[in-house]
Amino acid sequence: MTEVKSPKLGKNISKALVSVGWIFFDRIFRMAAGMVIGVWLARYLGPEQFGQLNYAMVFPAILLPLASLGLTSVVVTELINPKTASRQELLGTAFVLKLLAGLVAYLLVGVAAYYFCKELTLVYMILFSASTLVFQSSDVIDLFFQAEVQARRSVLAKFIAFILSTLLRTYLLVSQANLIVFSALIFLEALLGALFLLFFYSRYRSESLLQWRFDLSLAKHLLLMSWPLIVNEFFIFIYMRADQFMIESLADSAELGRYSAALRLSEVWYFIATALVSSFYPSILQLKNSDEAAFHRGYQQLLTLLAFISISISVGTCFFADTLVNLLFGNQYEGVAQILIVHIWAGVFVFLGVGTSNWFILYGHQRFMLYKTLIGALVNVILNLVLIPTYGAVGASVATLIAYMLSAYLLNYFSVPVRLIFRMQTLAIVDTFRLKAVRDLVQRFKIKS
Repeated sequence: MTEVKSPKLGKNISKALVSVGWIFFDRIFRMAAGMVIGVWLARYLGPEQFGQLNYAMVFPAILLPLASLGLTSVVVTELINPKTASRQELLGTAFVLKLLAGLVAYLLVGVAAYYFCKELTLVYMILFSASTLVFQSSDVIDLFFQAEVQARRSVLAKFIAFILSTLLRTYLLVSQANLIVFSALIFLEALLGALFLLFFYSRYRSESLLQWRFDLSLAKHLLLMSWPLIVNEFFIFIYMRADQFMIESLADSAELGRYSAALRLSEVWYFIATALVSSFYPSILQLKNSDEAAFHRGYQQLLTLLAFISISISVGTCFFADTLVNLLFGNQYEGVAQILIVHIWAGVFVFLGVGTSNWFILYGHQRFMLYKTLIGALVNVILNLVLIPTYGAVGASVATLIAYMLSAYLLNYFSVPVRLIFRMQTLAIVDTFRLKAVRDLVQRFKIKS
């Protein structure tokens, strides 16, 4: 990329790097602690109960797109480039919309759990897990910190909540608590995370939520922009989580437990894509108004970095899958390595999809995102119906990989307005094998030295 001499842009890039550092610190710590506690919990519960716990977590997640209203990228973009309203109006309107949607989603989950789940214990577990649908309304504060490139504040808030809940989860494992108590911790962590976000926001801005303002016309404007994203996120859930519902139905809880164990190791890396994109996107976006070509060069570098990291993780996992699974989960989770070796490659297309989602929104291609996500979800469900009865969780992993590749990458070729993104993604993959990302970093180091 051409060197930009603007002191302001240089300062923004430095802030982005600091933001990435904080997010990486949080996620790496969560990954390490979550891995230890998650593996301990999986061993303690066994494949069947571990599968039930994961089912209770997935069941309410089907309504998360409704609760979040697809506002994440829309609100961040509006906060970075305010055109329609003040910050207090944006935050207040988004908060009220997400809170009301979360309450409706929680009620729907409760009714569905009561009618479709035979075990009362499972109903209680689902209700505890569904509390996240309500508390996600506090994430508007996190969106504000993203726009301000102040990720460390939201990281600290959620980090403290995670530490407290992890310590309590450790105590419960030592004291051999029952299954429902572990699901109650989901509610506690969500509550603590919301309270600490509010605390850090009030310290940073010296204001409370009472100063936020709800604007009906702004609410209509935000929903008009985000409704394709709501549907899009719903179908993303279908092709990311429908496999777990279908394994439970077409196989059993033990097979779901093994699949969930593999996902613990394959999906733990997805935070890297989110961290890089949320931290660098504001700085890259500022180039658009002054230099469109520089904006796309910056986006290309970001995609190349995402491709390089995800492919490297996938290759490394294939070499060490058997050793890693045996070391962490033991003999009772036999077969997890085969599931992991397939599923880890889906991460390449998750990274590329996360990297390009803001581009689609920026250029007004939300409907195309919806169409390709719908196709991906349909393909995933059909493949799961065909593959799970014969191949179990391995078949579900194959279905997921094909659906991700189709939706996040291949379908971009078939639309002329977004074919540029297909070419950029392809170049990112090619540049990975040319080690361009590594050479760029080495070159930058030499320049700075």
